[in-house]
This record gives sequence, C-alpha cells and structure tokens, in this order.
Amino acid sequence: MMEQQGEVLAADGEQATVRMGGRSGCPACDAGRGCGAGVFGRLLMRRPVLLSLDNPVGASAGQAVVVGLTEAWFLGLVARFYLYPLLAGLVGGAFGHYVCRMLESGAAVSDGVTLLSAIAAGTTAVRRNRRWSAKQPGSAEVRLLRVVGDKESIDDKEVVT
Repeated sequence: MMEQQGEVLAADGEQATVRMGGRSGCPACDAGRGCGAGVFGRLLMRRPVLLSLDNPVGASAGQAVVVGLTEAWFLGLVARFYLYPLLAGLVGGAFGHYVCRMLESGAAVSDGVTLLSAIAAGTTAVRRNRRWSAKQPGSAEVRLLRVVGDKESIDDKEVVT
C-alpha cells in the first residue's frame, strides 16, 4: 500500500475532508538531492487535492493523517493516464505514416500527416480519460489509514467494506 500524509480540513461523523499535496516535495527534493519531481511541482504550481473519505479512525479537523492507495489501483491509473495516451499517439502516428505511404505522398506531407494523426489519437485518449474520471465515484481503494502519531492503525482493525 502506498501511503501519503495529508491534513484533515473537516470531519463530520463518518466522513473526513483531507487535503493532500500542494506543498513542497519529499525531503530529498527539498534539499536538491532528489529525483527533481519537487522542482517540477513548484514550476507547475501544483494545487492541493481535496478528498472526501470515510473516517474509520475518528480523525478530527486539523490532524495530520496517513492516506493509503493500493499499488494495483495506482498502476491502473498510471496505465490509464500515461500509457494509453502514449500508445494511442504511437498507433495514430503509425497509421498516418502508413496511409501516406499507401498514397505515395511526399516526405513533408507524410511527416505532417504522421504528426497530426499522432497528436489527434493521443488527444482523443486524454479526452476519453477525462470523461471517464469525471464519471467515476469515489473509490474504496483510497482509504484513511491512521492519524499521524497514533500507534493503532486501520490495518490493525477489521474493516468491513
């Protein structure tokens, strides 16, 4: 399970609103020795993400919490939002190139059509992903695991889903 720390903004009964991200990167990135994702995050001015999650740990507003995401769900998201558009762009480019070869177009026309069909296919995949993600309800794959500093975690309790 992948874990990330967040802050509870509001908690009422069995639901909690948690703010994730929007701050600096990991300690290594902040020190300038990391992979560089923190630099890109600052360049892109990443905004915090607000999640509405079940609150089985009884977290209250202002507390730091740990939110978990299963690896399988994460890999599925990576495939959907990175791999599929990349593959769609490659297939679109190959198709455009094939069509131009069949029509015996010139090199400049072939390059232009190949580029445009790759961009069109990749853009279509990205738009389909946006429509899909807008229709998806909140996932049980993302869970509030524990309050930071608490020794008892949600993994130690029996969870009924």
